[in-house]
Amino acid sequence: MKLDWFNAREAVAFAKEIAQDINKHFPPASQDGKPSNAKKNLGKFIEKVAIRTHLFKQQHKLNMYKKVKFLDTVKRELSGAGHEEAFINEAIHLLMPIL
Repeated sequence: MKLDWFNAREAVAFAKEIAQDINKHFPPASQDGKPSNAKKNLGKFIEKVAIRTHLFKQQHKLNMYKKVKFLDTVKRELSGAGHEEAFINEAIHLLMPIL
C-alpha cells in the first residue's frame, strides 16, 4: 500500500488537537509583545504533551511525510489563532524531537 504512505489524515487530526490544547493553555492575547515566561511554561506543557504524542507515535506509523504534515498543521493552526512567530517556532522546536 504505497498510497497509505501519503495518508496523513490521522496525524493532521492529532496535530489540530495539540494546537487546540496549546491555544487553550497559552492564548495568543497573553503574548502582547511583552517578554514573559511563556517559553518556560510551554516547555513544561510540552512535556505533558510528549506523553500523548509518544503514544500516538507508537500506535501510528509516522513516516517523514506524516511528521511534516503534523508539524505544518500545528504551525498553521497556531499562526491562524494569532500566536507570534517566535512562540510558534519554539512550540515546533519542542515537538520535533518527540516525533
